[in-house]
Amino acid sequence: MRWIGRLLLIGFALPVAAGTLTLFLVTLFDPILAAFAGAVIQAGLAALLDSLAAAGDPGFAIESTAVGLGRLAFTVLVVPPVFVALVSEVIGARRFLWHAGATGLLTSALPWLARSGVARTPEEAHIALLLALTGAVAGAVYWLIAGNGAGPAPRADDRLGPDGPLPSRP
Repeated sequence: MRWIGRLLLIGFALPVAAGTLTLFLVTLFDPILAAFAGAVIQAGLAALLDSLAAAGDPGFAIESTAVGLGRLAFTVLVVPPVFVALVSEVIGARRFLWHAGATGLLTSALPWLARSGVARTPEEAHIALLLALTGAVAGAVYWLIAGNGAGPAPRADDRLGPDGPLPSRP
């Protein structure tokens, strides 16, 4: 019965963690990421307009653009917290540092993994650092909501010290 409550808690926590506004806020206040986002939006809009001009039916171009944006957002904002949450549940990791650190590291590594390489410019490293911050905040939010109870509950016989059972926590 405990697992049903965990699933409901995780189902609530993951959207909250994945939907953090950190990336949006960082983009607003960081000039390097803002310039990068502006350039990406400008290039994407130009490509969309070219596709619309070349296509007889604009529905396909708009649909493929929406699908591409959805995949990008899902990959950056949802995959890292979900992956870390699943691993945490399997191995029973309950530490704050694990949730924030692993999610931050995975989020910052995604662009590099997609390109199969390392940062080529200081700006790319800067953006990876900001993505790490975004992931760490998402992992921290998940930990606050559900991660601190990850995995199976510890059994009483698991709490043995060198002189017998450890005192229970209040």
